[in-house]
Amino acid sequence: MKLKSTVIKNYRGIKEETLVSFQDFNCIVGKNDVGKSTLLKAIDAFLNENNPNIEDKNVYSDSNFIEINLIFDSASSPIILDDTIPVSLFDEELVDENGLISVKKVWDVSQKTIKPKIFLCRKIYDADDFVMLSEKELRTLCAKFHIETAKANGEEYNNKEKREKLRAYHHEAGTSFHFDFEEMPATGTTRPKKIIEALKGILPTFEYFRADRSLSDSDTSVQKYFKDQAYKLLKSEISTDEVEDSIRHHIEEALGKITQKINQVVPEDEQVEAQVEFDWSKLISTSFRCKKDEANIPLTSRGDGFRRITMMSYFEMLAEEKHSGRDMLFGFEEPETFLHPETQQQLYSKLIGMKDNGYQILVTTHSPNIVAESNIEDLIFIQRIDGKYTVRQLPRIDIYQIIEELGIKRNSALLNVFGDIKVLFLLEGIDDVGAFNTLAREYKKHGDIEKTFDELGVLLIPVGGCGAIKHWADLQIIRKMHKPYYILLDSDKLNNDMDSPNLLRLRELGYDETNSSVTQKREIECYIHPDYFKTLNPPIEIEYGDWDDVKTICKNHESCIQLGGSKVCAKHFQNLIYEDLRKTFCPDGEHDEFLDIYHKIYDMCEA
Repeated sequence: MKLKSTVIKNYRGIKEETLVSFQDFNCIVGKNDVGKSTLLKAIDAFLNENNPNIEDKNVYSDSNFIEINLIFDSASSPIILDDTIPVSLFDEELVDENGLISVKKVWDVSQKTIKPKIFLCRKIYDADDFVMLSEKELRTLCAKFHIETAKANGEEYNNKEKREKLRAYHHEAGTSFHFDFEEMPATGTTRPKKIIEALKGILPTFEYFRADRSLSDSDTSVQKYFKDQAYKLLKSEISTDEVEDSIRHHIEEALGKITQKINQVVPEDEQVEAQVEFDWSKLISTSFRCKKDEANIPLTSRGDGFRRITMMSYFEMLAEEKHSGRDMLFGFEEPETFLHPETQQQLYSKLIGMKDNGYQILVTTHSPNIVAESNIEDLIFIQRIDGKYTVRQLPRIDIYQIIEELGIKRNSALLNVFGDIKVLFLLEGIDDVGAFNTLAREYKKHGDIEKTFDELGVLLIPVGGCGAIKHWADLQIIRKMHKPYYILLDSDKLNNDMDSPNLLRLRELGYDETNSSVTQKREIECYIHPDYFKTLNPPIEIEYGDWDDVKTICKNHESCIQLGGSKVCAKHFQNLIYEDLRKTFCPDGEHDEFLDIYHKIYDMCEA
């Protein structure tokens, strides 16, 4: 279950109802004190039941009610409600108009004891609404419409079947309906209460690492992880029954003496009895100690930077593990603090690794390194405009404003070579640079072109993928340098009929066919013809097409080492000869894709 969005009202810096959408990885950026951490604190208040107080309401609001609404996907996941038969919130119509699970908590912070009221958005029929009815009420309504129902699960009535038939009846009758929030009771045994309790059991957990968190090995989340691991091992490999019986016997004997003395002096209706419960996980404690100068130095005594590196290793371990059970969200406030810029990039890689293994990540940051690596669609840009909390996300995000606020710079090496450069040829990666230098060399050798890129005065620059902010930061500087440029990116198409996502993005950002294009095949690796590998010693049999992920195919191939795995382009493209290149760049013998690109760049040099 993933968090899709949140709607927050009257919480800290947020006065008016504010919507924020979330991806699997979320980079929350903005100036100091604009409210980046407010998003994390709101999620923490909701999922970890850290109830806000009067100081958390917006200072400019007259209302004492704080509202936080979280919207989740996975509404089709099975769940047990009032019967033993699995159902889904989607099938039970306990979802909003978009088919998502939408739960809202409202706190009245003027009260002495602050507890939230919980609301669930659902489909409500304007007549004879049945979704929240008890078994007896469902039977009465079915009888009203002459709907026959069957029994299931022994003598119990199958309420799921009744609701399905009532739903079909309303659909056929054209009964009007609307979607709205319904308050779910905090006590009782009604169906709404059971629904909210079941929902609590499947909502994601939230691990929140605040900027001022100690980051010690006694940290609650770290201890909990290792305790859970040890407890599972203890229960699966060791029979604790005999040990528990022996301990219980001795402890109950001592407790019995105490309870006997208590019961001698209390009224009969206040008599007590001793209970012994076991929680083996609480017997386990873990710590890290660092050996330095022949002395064991506790982790808590090391510097902040070192301790954050230790915590990064904990995150890396999580990134290597597939999570199981309930989904998890991680919220990090400025995790780059005290870290060297190079280490900040390592931190980003570890966080992305966690995302790739199924965790959902939210990071607040001032780090240009982390922002520069993030995709545009993953950015949440927080501003305060005329005192109002403002959230910018695609398509309303101003990339260049982020660049300016965070001081993201173009690569300093660019300026050093600008003197003699006529055209900048911007490519996706270093492998593409090597490939196009190979192409120019081989095509010149066979007389198809007169000059290589270097001889033309063309500088090939790997600037990253279309979504990388540093890519567009570089382009902004390049524009100011008044140098002609041409952009070529991988198409990333999965089939011939698909629109290239990179080409669409280029066009959205204002780059037209005169200065940008994408490859006709999926990626540069697709231009290594499979026949080439048959010429190696020993020959390699491998098959792929224009739209296959060649890097992944090579990585998983039995000859992956000889192929170079995902580095197949770096290892083999430079060895391709003219005949090999023409097979993929000019398969019909007439239209040569490389020459089309080369001549566009050549014309820019001559202009």
